[in-house]
Amino acid sequence: MIYFSPEFAIVLLIFVCAYWWIFRHYGVKAQNSSILIFNYVILIWINPYFALVVGLYTLVIYLFSRLLYRFDYGIILLFCVSILVLILSFFKYFSSIKDSVIAIFAFVGLDFLADFIIFPLGISFYTFASITYLSEVYKNRKLENLKDLATYLSFFPTFISGPIMKSSFFFTQLHEYRIFSKMELIFVLIIFGLTKKVLFASYLQGFSDNILQNPADFSVISLLLGIYAYGLRLYCDFSGYVDLVSAFALMLGFHLPQNFNMPYAARNIRDFWGRWHITLSHFIRDFIYIPLGGNKRGFFLTQVFILISFAISGIWHGNSLNFLIWGLLHGVGLVVFNIFRFYKFSISLPYLSSFLTINFVMFAWVFFYFESFSDAIFYLESFYFNVAMPVSDNEVTILLILILAFLLYPFLKDIERKISIFLTKIPFIIQPFIFSFFLILIIGFSPSGIPNFIYAGF
Repeated sequence: MIYFSPEFAIVLLIFVCAYWWIFRHYGVKAQNSSILIFNYVILIWINPYFALVVGLYTLVIYLFSRLLYRFDYGIILLFCVSILVLILSFFKYFSSIKDSVIAIFAFVGLDFLADFIIFPLGISFYTFASITYLSEVYKNRKLENLKDLATYLSFFPTFISGPIMKSSFFFTQLHEYRIFSKMELIFVLIIFGLTKKVLFASYLQGFSDNILQNPADFSVISLLLGIYAYGLRLYCDFSGYVDLVSAFALMLGFHLPQNFNMPYAARNIRDFWGRWHITLSHFIRDFIYIPLGGNKRGFFLTQVFILISFAISGIWHGNSLNFLIWGLLHGVGLVVFNIFRFYKFSISLPYLSSFLTINFVMFAWVFFYFESFSDAIFYLESFYFNVAMPVSDNEVTILLILILAFLLYPFLKDIERKISIFLTKIPFIIQPFIFSFFLILIIGFSPSGIPNFIYAGF
């Protein structure tokens, strides 16, 4: 992963210094141009193919926006969004239709083109960004020039895995004078991001994979620990990425939208989706759930729309039955919560509510982890077949530590902000030494290989 390479760190530091020097001597427009150039330098560095795809995609979005601006018709917006969804669907599900596509190419003598079809990095997230922009053009008649649009769609902090940043949120910042500040928060975000991803997520992956890929060999306690470790790995991997890219954005004077807010402290499934991948939740709400009818069509249809929205969310994550089941499980969970609330039934014990919620979420992660339905069922069946398997003292100890962590977890709220405030009280000249100390610790304890971000594949 390029973001973890020493070469990237050096290049980023050089760019940040040049970026603020350009602002001081040439102003914000030249500064914005430098962002665009750096975005494409990173894309070409990763793969020149990705830079070409994003460039062509940006031209298409620009033409669509001009069309929407010229002809203010909802049917044109629907047409443009449909084209984008079709493009996204083609690349995401190409593996499922590859044989048919190759046959069509061969029929017209273009079978060699099939070898050039590669899943473009970040296509889901710049597709979502494009949809928010086209919607903004249609609703508010705000049109951006090609350069600024290209900067938005290729913005390197959010390009790979989000967060999904609405166009209005980005362009407001792009057109403002930005200042370099919050150095303490940048330090904290980098350290937290690297700790979560490089240390926690990497080691949790080895622990969880060993159990989940061989469920017949482990006790019931270990089976529980395996899926809990996977759920924690997902959180550390994705939230660690968000911390890291939020620090990158702050270096440029930009703020990214919040994407996580203590999700495993949620007290119900609705609360969970207000804390987990928040920008995706808002996107699904704004562009799927509300257009379907939202809560304006009666209680029954509202629940149907919820199920449809979560089913689409599941299918977006992958084209397997398991992802659909994962999405529907969350949809059913939210529907059940709404029914309980409708009949004024609630649990007034916060820890019990959180315990039930987190275990439901972990159960759903089973279908998110396994590629096939049969593998997921085999894992769940192992709880029955392995019930008599002896439990070691180490397993009990790890489970007790996990329970203790669950009880203490809510007290970590806003920990990054609190630490950054504490750092402001330390002399600035000492702060880099503290940062370097923790950075050396992370490097020293990090594994030899660091897996890619999980959500980069979505």
